[in-house]
Amino acid sequence: MTMTESPPATSSASVPSPRVDGLYDALTTTDHKRIGRMWLASGIVFFVAAAVIGVMLGIENVDAGGVDLFGGRNNYFQYWSLYRLGLALLVAAPLFIGLATVIVPMQVGATNIAFPRAAFAAAWSFIIGAGITIVAVAAGGGWGALDAVSGDERDAIALTLVGTGLVIVSILLASVCIATTVISLRTPGMTLIRVPLFAWSMLVAAAVWLLTLPIALGNLVVIYVDLRGGPQLFGAPDGNAATSIYSQISWIIEQPQIYAFAIPALGILASIAPVVAGIRHAQHATLVALIGVFGFLSIGGWSQPAFHDNTEQFVFICFGFFAVPPVIGLISATADTLVRGRANTGLPPAHLLASLGGAVLLLAGTAAGLARVIEPLELGGRSTITGILNLVLFSAIVSAIAGMWFWAPKITGTELPAGLGRIVTVDLVAGAILLGGAEVVSGFFQAEQLQLADASEDIVAVFSVIATIGSVLIVLGAFGVVTALVRAIRTEGEVADDPWGGHTLEWATASPPPAGNFSEPPGRVRSEAPLLDRSADEGTSEGTET
Repeated sequence: MTMTESPPATSSASVPSPRVDGLYDALTTTDHKRIGRMWLASGIVFFVAAAVIGVMLGIENVDAGGVDLFGGRNNYFQYWSLYRLGLALLVAAPLFIGLATVIVPMQVGATNIAFPRAAFAAAWSFIIGAGITIVAVAAGGGWGALDAVSGDERDAIALTLVGTGLVIVSILLASVCIATTVISLRTPGMTLIRVPLFAWSMLVAAAVWLLTLPIALGNLVVIYVDLRGGPQLFGAPDGNAATSIYSQISWIIEQPQIYAFAIPALGILASIAPVVAGIRHAQHATLVALIGVFGFLSIGGWSQPAFHDNTEQFVFICFGFFAVPPVIGLISATADTLVRGRANTGLPPAHLLASLGGAVLLLAGTAAGLARVIEPLELGGRSTITGILNLVLFSAIVSAIAGMWFWAPKITGTELPAGLGRIVTVDLVAGAILLGGAEVVSGFFQAEQLQLADASEDIVAVFSVIATIGSVLIVLGAFGVVTALVRAIRTEGEVADDPWGGHTLEWATASPPPAGNFSEPPGRVRSEAPLLDRSADEGTSEGTET
């Protein structure tokens, strides 16, 4: 039984995949590159929408008494929860899945992704599920209500749960396809320790998602049954459990589970740095272990705050402390690689700048999570939790954008503009630091033991303004990404097959890649950087002939 359900690679005269897919292709394709572009396009569209909602939420926070952009406190809560869950499930996850669907099969030397029809079904199920979720929220649904769930709202909330469940099922199905590709379709000689670090990070992320997101599905099923004739335990009409529906699934976007959506950010940085440096990582196996450890510390299905107070749990505190060292270790290792590598006197490439920015945001997010579990600080409350969420999820989004700039020749058949990429990166990183950092710092002034309840109101208002400025910068960055992609799609001309001097197998094929990815099988590999091995062999051969 085949796992790819696709024809083998054809000759070198194969026609490259088109950069712009038609409707027929989108409805019938089993080519992993087209499926991946569907995920990426969806993630970018929802990124722009989430960024706009974030600005509106910020404006409302600055002047809650004088501005009512959402038409009531309950509607505000619905879009507030849409923003938080949407950043994770509708933006960060699909961007990484899209990159992985395009790149991972080529990285491991496969002709297609495992179970391509399932991957195709996952992409369309995600689009449909995301559409249902957004429409349901706009119709008055969401994940609960601040004024308790009324009869009129129950149907829209139930529809929101259906859409959310379909989105999660789609992510799980895509994760199965990606993980199976890495495990079963590797080229000869590519052991798991030799798997490229982005592919490895996606395997770790897929494993964590498959272990934890089914728990969220169980939460959604229980809530749905309760709404449709149960004892009304969740969102009870008497108002005693006003936000209990949201609290049942909020663990997905809280510490430590929130880290699971940023695992591939480490793999992207570790994949880009050695290419820019022109050398191998000194300790590839160590980086594999660090990514694996960070993935383990991202498992959060056990940490549901609806059932117990996580902040007093020993395991929760340990996860908060030990999530930071793997991030520091990987950043240090990649910095060492860059220092040892070839000097670059000019501006850094956009993809390197973005991957470093994403890693810095992840470090800030995990550091804030560490501060949250230090009991004397008592950084509780929604402000700190939302700050951690924004820092971690925007680290994932910025890193995914770095991957788009790096692998653009394989995704779109062209290069994305480097100058605009640097501007977008600075914009997004600065905006995320202002947004997430201001929310985290606000938690200090809202802590009861600091006794700043009266004096801190003006200070918290200042931080709300800073956070809103950050949201505006993020919106500008999101539109910058869209502009770069549109310019790239409209640009005609050829692009080099390997413009960066890549080390892994995706750079051994044409840009854009042909059907079947490779004109001939990649052959046996001897290390994690087969193209460096090939260059060394060719150099040795030329020296012998001379």
